[in-house]
Amino acid sequence: MREPRSILDGMEPPFPVETLGLAALAVHGPGGIDEKLPWVAEAAASLTGAAVAAFVGLGTHAPMTAVAGAPVGEVERFARPAIARVLNRSGLPGRRSGGGPRWGVLRPSDLAHDRRYRLFLQRVGLPTDGGCLVVPVLGHEEALHGALIVGHADAGHFDADHEAALLALGAHLGVALENLETMNRLAELQALQREVVHQLQEAVRPPVPAMDGVELGVHYLPAEPSSPTGGDLYDWLVLPDRDLHLAVVDVMGKGVAATQAALAVVHAIRMLVLDGCPMGDVVARADYLCQAQNPDLIATVVVARYHPADGRVEMAGGGHPPALLLRDDGTVELVSAPGVPVGFPGAGTARVVQVTLGRSETLVLYTDGLIEATKDIILGLRRLEAAALETAGYPAGHLARALVDRSLAGAVRRDDSLAVVLRRRMPPGQLPARPTLGAFEYRFSPSPATIPLGRHLLADWLEHLAVDDTERADLLLMASELCSNGIRHASGAPGGLALRAWAEGPSVVIEVEDDGAGFEMAERYDDEMPDVDAEQGRGLFVVEALADEMTVRRVDDRTYVRVVRRAVLPGSAG
Repeated sequence: MREPRSILDGMEPPFPVETLGLAALAVHGPGGIDEKLPWVAEAAASLTGAAVAAFVGLGTHAPMTAVAGAPVGEVERFARPAIARVLNRSGLPGRRSGGGPRWGVLRPSDLAHDRRYRLFLQRVGLPTDGGCLVVPVLGHEEALHGALIVGHADAGHFDADHEAALLALGAHLGVALENLETMNRLAELQALQREVVHQLQEAVRPPVPAMDGVELGVHYLPAEPSSPTGGDLYDWLVLPDRDLHLAVVDVMGKGVAATQAALAVVHAIRMLVLDGCPMGDVVARADYLCQAQNPDLIATVVVARYHPADGRVEMAGGGHPPALLLRDDGTVELVSAPGVPVGFPGAGTARVVQVTLGRSETLVLYTDGLIEATKDIILGLRRLEAAALETAGYPAGHLARALVDRSLAGAVRRDDSLAVVLRRRMPPGQLPARPTLGAFEYRFSPSPATIPLGRHLLADWLEHLAVDDTERADLLLMASELCSNGIRHASGAPGGLALRAWAEGPSVVIEVEDDGAGFEMAERYDDEMPDVDAEQGRGLFVVEALADEMTVRRVDDRTYVRVVRRAVLPGSAG
């Protein structure tokens, strides 16, 4: 059953003037301006008994028109330019001495000499000497948003009560339009601020390096939304020997000053690592370099070096919280790298700790904002461990987000929070030989009913490739979402889509082809998700999250969406 558009919806016209208060509630109530303006035109006609009523936008709202009792085109062509000219002409009675027009109600005598207005009356079936009222719709500082127009065949029809009702309705509409402009300006400012924030964050945070056998993710949340950066920073870099350098730094303080200090520590550590400094000396040397420039700087640090060939991770710490190691058997280990923070006497690493990651095991480095939000560090660690167990199967980027969100759920955010995820992504070891399979292809028509069969056939193909259950589930989910997206954009011709898959070394490639007009991927920052109520984009967001690579290309009036999932087919154990 349809919900009423307003509290007056369903009331029979004409409305008495006493219902103007209810009309005001409707104008300021929920719903978009495109819904409200036609209602306002109908309300103006009902309140005044007019044969024709309209709102015409002027100024910033010039494209807006709503009409009751006449064709919209006649108002656009004749009434709008006539009213705009008369309202803005010099010498209008009541003009301010300061130079700006003082807007007032227009009556037949104000419009009688305008040929376009007379044409308008004729084309809507009203006599040129009939009754009319034109009420300006004003906003802040009397900015002209538009005008309400009512017309009647009887020259003496509109009385003082009608004029008062129309003025009141126009005043409420002016406030509503002013609010709309304010909201639009705020949205533009928020979009601009968001862009500046992300540019600032991108400037101080390195891009994700492309590296075989590695999956990386990060999520950062500042202590204060108004301050987009703080003292929590991370660094990652592929070293000349193809090892991966990781560092997480947490500087005491907030805001841009803390960011500047954290950058100094991050860059000092990177320089030392590139220069070949032994892992056990990095923190102490970084303390020496940073204290020379900023003796008040205090920071906890953890530095890691990942060897992708065998999964070893060496870690050196300086007062930082223990890392989380998510094992394939569903357990979580705390890995502490003891040491003294930068800025304290004796800063440095007590000992270098080493762990080895299995083929799909994960190491999480984080800052203390994740475990201190509850003021009970032990409880915070337990909550973080529990969140890690619940979300261990998430892609690295989403695992980082989930750990931050779940650790802070219901707690007061007092500090910046950062999580960095390193997952080893290696193909499974050698398995008994299977028959070599050719590429998979399934042609289908643009109907949701065709997707289950394609999914079933692809599942059989993947099973013959000895893809494990977890990887197979992700591949099938990606294929389903790509097929749904293809159906949404297809032309409708039978057999116009194709689902394909093939092996490339230890990787599986899935491709969906459609014959539609094509589409563009929505621009979105890496750490953003589509709106919960978004009608489109969520499926492809899921695909992007699960895929190691995703491309969209247009060839000869056909669209190809291709995803790659690496390290899923049996090969050397690495």
